[in-house]
Amino acid sequence: MTEKSIGIYYFSGTGNTKIVAELLMKAFEDRGSKVEIKRIEDVMKGKTQVEIDNYDIIGIGYPVHAFNAPRIVFRFIKELPDRDKKVFVFKSSADPLLNGGPTTLVRSRLQQKGYSVIYEKLVVMPANVLVKYDDELMKQLYTTAVSKAPGIVDDILAGKVSLQKSNILTQIGAYFFSGLEWVGAPFFGKDLTVDESCDLCGVCVENCPTSNITLDDTITFGWDCIMCLRCIYNCPVQAIRPRLYRFFVLKDGYNIQEIIDDPHIKGEYITSSTKGYFKRFYQYMMG
Repeated sequence: MTEKSIGIYYFSGTGNTKIVAELLMKAFEDRGSKVEIKRIEDVMKGKTQVEIDNYDIIGIGYPVHAFNAPRIVFRFIKELPDRDKKVFVFKSSADPLLNGGPTTLVRSRLQQKGYSVIYEKLVVMPANVLVKYDDELMKQLYTTAVSKAPGIVDDILAGKVSLQKSNILTQIGAYFFSGLEWVGAPFFGKDLTVDESCDLCGVCVENCPTSNITLDDTITFGWDCIMCLRCIYNCPVQAIRPRLYRFFVLKDGYNIQEIIDDPHIKGEYITSSTKGYFKRFYQYMMG
């Protein structure tokens, strides 16, 4: 294969998409490609530049939010210069069923700016809202992502065209549910509060991708929350919680890296005999 220059731009709330982006970067580098990886929020905050012309292929990654990409990803695409460039899109989701609509709208926005979307891929990663997956399942999903990354990269470098199918119902669902989230996310942000354990360390302020959190005499939340949950799960003293939407976040927090690094977690949750809800996860893992 001819050596390629790859630019990967990604948004990750609590770390899943970041892990996938880094796995893809390693796989590209193992095949002799030159890779640069940048956070979308750093571009939006002016901390780094969009240098589209430096790359042969562009990668854009994000977690699925309400059957769509997070609002910050669409803001990023809007700021991209018009170019005739090849793009691959990867996304992380807690369920293999979320496969079509979330990419269709992103693809359309990119095509409007001249980009050619050639490859789209869903990588299933652990859930970080509503229901906590078993640690063994979380580890297994990570190891599955590790095994899938080289094949994804081989397909992209070989020029394989693979676009996910989406019917009109999934597209309508993506518009509807993401619209609800975009309207509701600011209210979720304003519902956040800090308790007496907050020591004003400023980690949440620094980590917020939309600069929605400010620190003066206390922590203040603005109206530009995108529900990435990074402030809640990354707080060193677990001082941040929603008041009305407690059901949405995991009670014991979420740190995928701790699961990955724990050698006692073997990651053997799903097998060929698995039935019920998680049966399709085995099909994804074997696919």
